[in-house]
Amino acid sequence: MKPKAPLYPLFLILLCCSCSLPFWGQENSVENPFFSFNTGIKSGGYDTLEEQAELLKNLGYDGVEKEGLDGFAAMQQAMNNQGLAIYTNYVRVDLDDAEQPYDPELFTVFKKIEGRPTMIWLHVVSKKYKPSSQENDDLAVPILQKIADKAAEYGVKVMLYPHINFWIECAEDAIRVSKKVNRRNLGMTFNLCHFLAHSHREKLDPLEKFPELAKQSIPYLFAISLNGADINPTSENIWKSFIQPLGDGNHNAYSYLKTFLDLGFKGPVGLQTYGIQQPSDVHLKKSIATWQDFKKKYASSK
Repeated sequence: MKPKAPLYPLFLILLCCSCSLPFWGQENSVENPFFSFNTGIKSGGYDTLEEQAELLKNLGYDGVEKEGLDGFAAMQQAMNNQGLAIYTNYVRVDLDDAEQPYDPELFTVFKKIEGRPTMIWLHVVSKKYKPSSQENDDLAVPILQKIADKAAEYGVKVMLYPHINFWIECAEDAIRVSKKVNRRNLGMTFNLCHFLAHSHREKLDPLEKFPELAKQSIPYLFAISLNGADINPTSENIWKSFIQPLGDGNHNAYSYLKTFLDLGFKGPVGLQTYGIQQPSDVHLKKSIATWQDFKKKYASSK
């Protein structure tokens, strides 16, 4: 009689397979860093970089956005001292300036952010060329390729930042141009308030177009912006409607966030704060509380 084969190899195989599968009832985890735009950290007496960094740290934010290249080292140090990071740096690319379309200091900043989570936000502008003018892609693409190639030397990612009335003004532009640039370290941001503003101007339903547009953006998506908003402006100043503390307004910000998370988005989420009139500690506290609620809600969803 042949001896029976031991059962433990089969047991080990089943155990290894089960480890790769989610447990029944396992919660979804939201690990995306959450940072504030630079515009929202200065009001209510928070005048110095040190005060701003301490405020963000105490409230539970992961970091901040930096606008422009001047003073980069000082902000980086202030954030470092609190264990925070600069997640994005907002930099202008001007297609009308053939000789120097971007600040040459940008390449110096690449060295400072090597090995860090900082990404470069490129807002691409022109007075000569109309927003979204595809016929000018051949002008923009080589400029962006040069920036991306230099950034790649330091392991840095760069993103296109859609902004209404700029040359790249909508997510569709950012997707199109990212595809043509064809660099693994160049992607885009999905910018909520400018998505709403562009949809409003073009008389399109943002809720109808969003799901497919979000899906199309995923291959290029490095970051998203998030904030409270009303879908339809309630005053001539559209930004009062399209940019509010997170949790305010009738736009379903949680559903917007969940769409990206369900699609596998793991990048940083930036809190858009432009034009909010409340003191920084007030509106940032409200927004971070809503963010934590969103995380808990998503964690318990099936």
